[in-house]
Order: sequence, then structure tokens, then C-alpha cells
Amino acid sequence: MRAHVKSATVAVRTTRALAAAAVMIVASACSDLLEVSDPGAIGGDQLTDPALEQLVINGVIGEFQNAYSSYALWSGVLSDEVFTDHTNVAVRQFSLHDFDDLNATNSGIYVSLQRTRQSADDAVVRLRTMLGTAAASNLNVARALAYGGYAYVLLAEGFCDAPVNLSAPLTPDELFSEAIERFDEATTIATAGRSGANVAAADDLINMSNVGAARAALKMGDLTAARTYASRVPAAYEKLAYYSSNSVRENNAVHRPARTADPFLGMSPNFLAKDDPRAPPLGTIRLGLNSNPIRPPQRPLMFVGWNASTLQPIDITTNMKFATGLEARYVIAEADGPTATTLAFVNERRAVGGQGIVALAGDALMEELRDQRARDFFLTGQRLGDLRRYLEAGIDLFPSGQYPVFTDHYGANKCFVVPLSEKAGNPNY
Repeated sequence: MRAHVKSATVAVRTTRALAAAAVMIVASACSDLLEVSDPGAIGGDQLTDPALEQLVINGVIGEFQNAYSSYALWSGVLSDEVFTDHTNVAVRQFSLHDFDDLNATNSGIYVSLQRTRQSADDAVVRLRTMLGTAAASNLNVARALAYGGYAYVLLAEGFCDAPVNLSAPLTPDELFSEAIERFDEATTIATAGRSGANVAAADDLINMSNVGAARAALKMGDLTAARTYASRVPAAYEKLAYYSSNSVRENNAVHRPARTADPFLGMSPNFLAKDDPRAPPLGTIRLGLNSNPIRPPQRPLMFVGWNASTLQPIDITTNMKFATGLEARYVIAEADGPTATTLAFVNERRAVGGQGIVALAGDALMEELRDQRARDFFLTGQRLGDLRRYLEAGIDLFPSGQYPVFTDHYGANKCFVVPLSEKAGNPNY
């Protein structure tokens, strides 16, 4: 695993020259993500105290949960799930898929994912220092590795490329490989710690890691490995990201743009046409911040509290499922191809959406599998990575043509880009 080093990130809105200068100043002033200027706060050197083990892992989980809902929102905007009607120029350019490395919306996602990755990698080092030989079977070490693996997965799925620890830019496949390394190690450690009162928690981490490794292997095109990992996951398994009203950072980020009052997030025409309870829009039109008509998304299937027959809003406290046995079943179906079992699975999922039975085979069956996957995992951060891998196979499902509420046309961006702030502060980029 690569050593932990700070990745330079600064929000930039001015010219490139000023941005570069600002980043160099910040980069020279800060040496570690966990260093703080508040004399009453916990210092970095204190975080090797074994008494603070739980504090360290809570920090990792908190960073992930904050990054995850934001990524689910904005990757949905960058794919074909949703669009925005917003007065902010950066948001509008991002939603048009026509942005550069100074875009603040793009930069925000980069910062949150790199903070998650960095805090997880850092936690593994700190916990191993705290625990010594006991780290080999400690579930918090496995937990830090598993959450770190998901940070690498999201970076790989969402970004054209991304550096780690001031490295040269890593390709998505290289980032996926880093993720799988962490998931495998998390599984080994959780298995070693699976005894007594820890059995349920260890199994949860093993399943979480296997879903993550299956996801990474699938996106890399390694169907054999993907199926192997996925086959180990119980069908009923679910792992949640939790949200609360305690602070803005702990809110579900999808709530604000999708709320009934002053919304700015609309369901894309593609998903509106599906008319599926798993990806439901508000039943009535609302005006966005630019006074254009939109229909905000309501609570989809993978958001806790979803109800097939009753629309539920996405609240600031709505929890989200980010790793499930259902995802593992989709991986197995894709790896197996157009078999009778895959057809049965597709019809099972169609029934959840109120659709009738189909008798499909070959490419038509796999196309239907992709469509059911889109419905089941709406607004969970899956779609962008899927569209990118479909594009590599010659299937372009990215939105094009005129934007739903402006006269503008969609641009060519199909992935997040590394911000100029990182490029300016990273000598290897």
C-alpha cells in the first residue's frame, strides 16, 4: 500500500496564475490533513494513543459518508440521471458537462474523496502503530481498509485519472487495483478477527469488502474475479451510509437540491420516461432556481425508507445503501451473460418496478439487464462508472443534444477532472 502523503487541494475561482500561486502557498503551509490550528483540539501526534482508536476510525467513516452522498449527487448530474436548474455559473457549467479544472463543483468532489482516501490510509498506519501485532486481527484496521477501498473505487469510477500521495496521475484501472488490494487485506484481517462477539461485525466487513472488490473487478473488465467476489455475498446483505441533522456535513447532500421548496435538481428525461417506482420523481412540477420547470427526484430504492406505492422525500437524515447483495447478484448476472438464470433475475427485478415478464436472449437480454441496473441503483453513485465502461464497449448512453431547460447543448465531459489546484501543487502531475 502506498504511504500516506497530503494531496494538495484548494478551491480556486480566479485565473490560472493566481490559482497556482495560491496553491503553492497553501501546500507549503500544511503538512498533514490531520494537523489543526485549534490549540484545544487533538494533535496529530496524539492520534497514536490506543485510547483514541475509535476516534480515528469514526473520522474515516465520517469522511466517507460525507463524500458518498455528495458523489452520488454530482456523479448523477454528470451521468444521465439528473440535471440542475441553478443560478450558479459553476453548477450550470458542470451540469452542462462543459467544465474545466477550475470548476468549483468538480473540485469539491475531488477534495471530499481525497480526504476520505487520505484519512483511511492514514488511519491504517496509525492503528497499526497503536496496536502492534494485534492489528493483524483488529476489525477497526479492516474497517479503515474497507472504507479506503471504496474511496479508491469512487475516484476510479468518477475521475478521468487521479494522483495519490502527490504521484503521477493514476489510471482508473490502477486505482481499482489499489481498491482491491485494500478490500483483500480487509477480508484477511476481518477473517482473523472473526470470533466471539465479533462474528457479526467481521462478517459485515467481509461482505462489504467482497461487494467492493466485485465492483472494482467488474469495472476493470475482469469478469472472472468479479464473479468470484460477488458469489461470496449473501443476497440479503446491505451496508448503509448514515446521515443526521447534527451538522451540515452529516446531512444527506441529495436533500437540498431535491427538496420541494426551492429545488434545483430535476430528473432527466431519460429516467422520467422509465416511470419506475424505484427511481420516482415528484408527482408535480416545481420551478428551479432559474424558474424553469423540473421534477425533483424522490426517495429511490437504495435510500432507506423507500416505498413502492408512496412517494417519500429525500431528507437530510435519509440513509443510503452503498454495498448490497443485490449489487453482487447484478455482477454475477453480467459475468454469466445471457443465460436462463440471468433472464429469471431480470424478470424478478422488472416485477419490483411493476413491469411485465419478458422473454429475451442474447444482446437484448444484456441490454435489459443494464436498464434494470440503472433503475435499481438510481442516485447511488453507480451510474457514471457504468456509463464510462459501457462507452468503452461502444455503447454511448451519455446525454447529448439540447439541455433539458436551457438552449445550451451538452458538452463533452464524461468524467470528473483533477483540479488545477492539485496539478499546480503536485510536481509529478
